[in-house]
Amino acid sequence: MKENMKKKLLFLVSLIVFIFIFLTIFIYFKNISNSDVVENLEGQIYYTKRIDGVNTLYKSDANLQNEKLIYSHKGKGRDSYGSYNDNISDYYYDMKSEAISFIAMNNGDWSLFSIKEGVDNATLISKAEFVETSTSYLANTDYIKKHTEKLIVTQREGSIYIIENGEEKCIKKFYGIYDAKFTGYHPIGFSPDGKYLIYHSMEHLTAFGTLLEGFINDSYGHSYIMDLSSGKSTRFIDASNIQWIMSEK
Repeated sequence: MKENMKKKLLFLVSLIVFIFIFLTIFIYFKNISNSDVVENLEGQIYYTKRIDGVNTLYKSDANLQNEKLIYSHKGKGRDSYGSYNDNISDYYYDMKSEAISFIAMNNGDWSLFSIKEGVDNATLISKAEFVETSTSYLANTDYIKKHTEKLIVTQREGSIYIIENGEEKCIKKFYGIYDAKFTGYHPIGFSPDGKYLIYHSMEHLTAFGTLLEGFINDSYGHSYIMDLSSGKSTRFIDASNIQWIMSEK
């Protein structure tokens, strides 16, 4: 009896490992396919991503080449509890002045700073005031949006839909057991020209797969970009609060 239980347990563990390895290989090849989607992107992107647990400000070409660190607040965000919150909260790149405004902690207060590229130290402007009509401290944040003049993107039961001229079309169907937190696709925003959509995929068909990957790789899905004209998608940068600047012609 015990021997049968051991065999069943060994079979179950082996099956789980096999499924995980298969999905890892599948996701790898999915990630490197359609790489020309990214290669053709124009402009520059500013974004925050977590480095050593801290939201840090970066920029790169939209095709993900020439990544550059703009500013890290590491070790400068002393909070009111005597510890540190070094995250950059909100930011805004102004094309005219070429200055970047951002919100970070300063001696217990969320504060407004300004910096230009190539400068190591940011300038403290003032204590930040929360914008009543927004979830941001900065009223002029310009992150990519889920709508353009012609398009609106929505999500329902893990699938992504685009509404154009009042007509709704599913552009990314989720086949699996939907869980709002652990499965499905989630739209992030359009490119400035409305030709591309960035979205997040939890990668797995069930919450179990997502939790397993999170336990092993400390990762919960990835970001993708879709060429709306062809429907092709490929991996994009895993970042937050993307501001996409198109080159002026």
